[in-house]
Amino acid sequence: MSEGFTDLRLNSQEGQVQESFWPSFTDIMTTIVMIFLIAMVVLLVRNMELVNQLRSTMEAETIAAELARATGEEKDSLSIALHQAERRTQQMHLEIERLQEKGINRETIISEQLTAIADLSNQRDDLTQRAAQLMLIRQRLEAEVDNRKAQLHTATQSLENRDFELASARTDIKNLRANLGSLENSLQTSQNNAIDLQNQIARQRQALELNRQASQDIERKYLVLVGDHDNLQTKYDKLVRPARSSKGRHLIEVRYWKEGDQYKITWREGNVSDYQPIKRKHLDAILTRLKKEHEDGLYVKVIFPENSGLSYNQAWEFTSHMHKNYDYYFKGNDTQ
Repeated sequence: MSEGFTDLRLNSQEGQVQESFWPSFTDIMTTIVMIFLIAMVVLLVRNMELVNQLRSTMEAETIAAELARATGEEKDSLSIALHQAERRTQQMHLEIERLQEKGINRETIISEQLTAIADLSNQRDDLTQRAAQLMLIRQRLEAEVDNRKAQLHTATQSLENRDFELASARTDIKNLRANLGSLENSLQTSQNNAIDLQNQIARQRQALELNRQASQDIERKYLVLVGDHDNLQTKYDKLVRPARSSKGRHLIEVRYWKEGDQYKITWREGNVSDYQPIKRKHLDAILTRLKKEHEDGLYVKVIFPENSGLSYNQAWEFTSHMHKNYDYYFKGNDTQ
């Protein structure tokens, strides 16, 4: 301690004053306290960071829960709308079937009435033929009367007999004329009945045309409901399924249209080669083979050219067939 340094030798303090022990102890305890305070400050800063992270995590969980709840509510509303659209579609199907059955019954009645008209026409032809035969008989009788009148001039001796025969012939002629009049009346009545039947058929055909127009209106409404159903189904799929994409899939492009009474199909693999014409049965066989060869699945793109000549049902049937049987996205989805 003579030069300002502490003597660290063993038993170096023997014979010296013991007052030098406490300053060293105080320095050591001060150092320990400072280390403890620094450690406490570091721990407090770390705890504050952890608290901030915990608060941000809890806020993120709260936002995620709110988003999940909103998504669930929208999903439930879309499901309810989908069920309502399906129920209305079933009702429209039943209405169309009822109208079709009604139209079939009307056509049956019309065919029966046409058969009755044909029978009446045959009866009219028979009556006309009989009237012609009676006219021939009348002409023959009139010729016979003329001959008898000539005989009256030449045969005066048998005048009384001839007069009697002439009176009998005139009576027969009157009877024949009366029969001919009744036949003409019957023919007129048959013609009037035929005209009434034709008018009735015309009215029934007008009613049938109105029913067909009503059926077409119902069919158009049905197509609108089908479109709404497709939109709801698409929204539903967007909520519960990933978006449909050609990435990582084997691309197939199919073009479908109608020329006159014939349906045309062309196809190609990828989007580089040219379109090739093909029959539908052959296309199904090729797509079945390609679906087995490519484990990642096929991405079938259906294209309808402008003025394709197809109705909505025809286009929808072809697209549904291609997607449901060969496209990876619609595989196993019965709602498509």
